[in-house]
Formats: sequence, structure tokens, C-alpha cells
Amino acid sequence: MSNITYDQETTLYEETGVGEPLIFIHGVGLDHAMWQQQVNRLSANYRVITYDMLGHGGSSHPPGPYSLSQFVVQLSTLVNELKLTKVHLVGFSMGAMVAQSFAAKFPDKIRTLTIMNSVANRTPEQRKAIAARVEKVKELGPQTTIEPAIQRWFNQEFQDKNPKIINEVRHRLETNNADGYMAAYTLFATADEEVWQQLEDISVPSLVITGEYDVGSTPKMSRQIHEKLLNSELLIVPDTRHMLPVEKPEIVNQAIHSFIQKHVN
Repeated sequence: MSNITYDQETTLYEETGVGEPLIFIHGVGLDHAMWQQQVNRLSANYRVITYDMLGHGGSSHPPGPYSLSQFVVQLSTLVNELKLTKVHLVGFSMGAMVAQSFAAKFPDKIRTLTIMNSVANRTPEQRKAIAARVEKVKELGPQTTIEPAIQRWFNQEFQDKNPKIINEVRHRLETNNADGYMAAYTLFATADEEVWQQLEDISVPSLVITGEYDVGSTPKMSRQIHEKLLNSELLIVPDTRHMLPVEKPEIVNQAIHSFIQKHVN
């Protein structure tokens, strides 16, 4: 693992493999390690780069509140420091918000964009639900969100068969910096409004993916993103909730690889 420093902030990142650069952005409360099964497979074909977002893992934990632009600047700095001309970019959940905003602002830096399990255009009821979770974190602390998140993120069958993976995710959530998590989660609860307005500025080839039973980043949301983008494909993965990259890595890896190959050959 390596670090870059900019404007008194530090980004922890890791790269594996050679070839066209492929950057992955994790979701809120997680870190770069969530992409291990993508790194293992796709580094055979690409220069795979994973990193920790601000407020997460080994990167800086600046005081909140956070803005989406802070995360776009972090990613832009990483791309520039690594002297990458064009990248394939994959964002998951909150990371998908960052990826979309980056693609809208720096289209010349993107070769393909994969938007995975992304929130979009929340309804008033959905906004009320996420706002209630934010208030619960403020009142009782982030530990109160862990078990409900695991239930939303994974099918019960997967939980029963893969206790080691579930415990690794639980440990990641338990060891988050509380202030950084609170600031990032608060941004996650509202940033879809900003991203929704930016979608019309994204023209790069885009793959939109979510799980059939994802209750937070629903198939309807992904369809709405797909309909707003000028140059996109849509994939709804059956029998899956939120943690697609972990629960269905073979499907995710093949989808990303096939989509990239379609647009580089």
C-alpha cells in the first residue's frame, strides 16, 4: 500500500497488475479491502487501483461536514499523481456518487464508468428513512447501524454460508472513525440530489448495475440512472441485495471486464 499527500490530506491506495488503469471506489463505512475479489480476478488484465475515501480506513479523516466535491478532488488528485491519462472507473454505493460526479466534471479522464448499487432520485419516503438513520447515528453512535446494515446488504443464505466474510465486514464497520463515518454518512444521505442534476453531463460509456433485492439502491433507481444517461447499459442481478461485489463477484467481474472490452477494442 502507498500514500499520496495533498492539501494536508492523505490518500491510502493500493495497485495490482498491469494494463489499462481500473479504479474502484468503495461504499460508506467500508474501505478498499471490499474489492479484494475484484482485485484478484481483474488484475490479470488491468492495473487495478483501490483506495480509501476521506474519512475511511487509512486515508485522512478531516472534520465534517463533507461535500461531494471533496471526494471528487481526492480522486482527481490520485489520478493526476499516478499520471493516468484515462481510467476505467467503478463506484459502489456512495463511491458510485463520487464516480458519477467525477465523470460529469472530468469526462476527458474517463474511458468507461460502472455505477454499482447507486442511490438516485430518492422519494420523500426514502429521504425520510435515511434521515432517520442519520439521526439515530447522531444520537446513539454508529454501532447501532451495523447489524441492520448487514441485514440490508446480504442475503440470509450468504450470511449463513460465509460467516468469515460477514465478520470481516462487521469488523470494518466496528472500527470506523466515528466522526469520519458520521460526516460521510450524512453526505451519503443527501448527495443523490446533487448527482441527479449532474447525470445529463455524463456521456462516457456507462454500465449501471444493482441487485434485484437491494432496498436502498433499488432496481428502479438504477433504471432511472440508465434512462438519464446518453450512453449506458443496465444490469439487474437476480436474487441479490446490496453487496454485489462481495456476494456475486463472478457476475460483477465478468460484467465489468466484458463492458470494458466492448469499449476498448
